[in-house]
Amino acid sequence: MASLQERVCTMDRVARGLARLLEDLLGYLFLVIALAVIILVVLRYFFLTTIVGGQEFTLFCFIYTSAIGAAVLLYKGEHIAIPLLVDRLPPPARRWMRRINYLEVAFLNGLVVVLSIPWIRSVGQFPSPVLRIPQGLALVSVPIGCGLVALYALWLACTDARQDSTGR
Repeated sequence: MASLQERVCTMDRVARGLARLLEDLLGYLFLVIALAVIILVVLRYFFLTTIVGGQEFTLFCFIYTSAIGAAVLLYKGEHIAIPLLVDRLPPPARRWMRRINYLEVAFLNGLVVVLSIPWIRSVGQFPSPVLRIPQGLALVSVPIGCGLVALYALWLACTDARQDSTGR
């Protein structure tokens, strides 16, 4: 049976691997967005035409990059923070505030996941204006992104506490 330390190391590798996979996905989505925008601009201004639904498709891709990007940035510690008051606390209090912050982020994002499911069920079947695909395909980015943020926030709160208890 694997020890607790081995399980934590495995979970840490999974968290890092997932973040790397999500970063790669975001890179491809940004490439698709950039190419789509360039093609749409060239078609519009040089050929006086467009690809029907191109702008809507680009918007859907952007929505997913925002939702998934929030989770990756939280995991990498590159999220927006205003630590004005927290930085004035002594180091032990700062560590506790950081953990509380992660737990609050996890709770709020978990709440958004739970509340977004009925919302998507009620409005997700309506077709998008141009592509005529169900709006739910775009709306499901909310629970996906918030779910990933909640999982990473919980993981960061746990690893922060573990590092404190092991003296690292």
